[in-house]
Amino acid sequence: MPLELVDADTQVAGNHAHGRMAKQSPCGTWFYKPHVAGDARSAVEFAFYADVSREAKLDDDDDDDDAVPRERVDDAVPTPKTPDDANDAARALRAFVCARIPRCPASRASKTRGRNETFGTSDGFGDGLDVDGYLRLKNLTFGYARPCVIDLKIGVRTWDGKHSAEYLEKRAKSEAGTTHETLGFKVCGAQTYDASGALQRLSRDECKRIRMSEALTKETLENFVRDPATGERNAWFWPALLKQLLSEPLRALSYRLVGTSLLVVYESGSLAPSEIAGAVCVPESKLEARYIDFCHAVRKCDGEDVDHNFEGGLKLFQRFVESM
Repeated sequence: MPLELVDADTQVAGNHAHGRMAKQSPCGTWFYKPHVAGDARSAVEFAFYADVSREAKLDDDDDDDDAVPRERVDDAVPTPKTPDDANDAARALRAFVCARIPRCPASRASKTRGRNETFGTSDGFGDGLDVDGYLRLKNLTFGYARPCVIDLKIGVRTWDGKHSAEYLEKRAKSEAGTTHETLGFKVCGAQTYDASGALQRLSRDECKRIRMSEALTKETLENFVRDPATGERNAWFWPALLKQLLSEPLRALSYRLVGTSLLVVYESGSLAPSEIAGAVCVPESKLEARYIDFCHAVRKCDGEDVDHNFEGGLKLFQRFVESM
């Protein structure tokens, strides 16, 4: 009997694709993103997950949560001791991918199938939990009582020179006047909880206004981390997170991230800075910060390491939050 999916009620941005809505498993462990065989965007995203998993030497039997504890991400992403130390670089890439890229079982090799065999057929990925027409990913909001979630699309632009002229023109028109160019990101969606525990979610119209205004963007970031009970601003959070993200080996990825978002999740009312080196928050915060959406990712050219659009976006983002 096919797995019966339910609505993904914690998704704050993106509504549907290929005529399908995003779903989740009944237990909430897995997130199901619409994925159609033969569709160019679906193919690009699956190739990204497969290539990154292979390059990081991950397989379907690996448990990302065991490899990289959520509250100690920074400590698990070491900087190579020397540029020529391939072993350190490989460990850094593996830890970075485990920490920042959602788990996608269908894109990974299995120890029982062999390193070179991966799934990806239109009639299912070979796992009873996979569903035709969807790509199964780790649900980043699973295990929270009241997940605060924000989706931030990163980059000074959302297109690449290798994209078609038609797509470039479409995106340039759509992003004109938004905070992408000035701040390096835009707010795509968010949800928080108030002091009574009631859910507060940004509407599509609110997001459209926010992405056109630096002042509203600042207010949104501040509201996202403000403690609902005490009103504590938690102004330390965004600078600490951006500092951590920019210290990691993003340049080791073989792709340029285009139209990719940073999804940040934490348990409402629990934010507190960690006193442990290599951690942004205390474990009770259950902080997740992952990059999502790779259907427009572009393979880097030989010898290319810096993703100027995405890394530049993160740096502008950092500059903005440090001035708040």
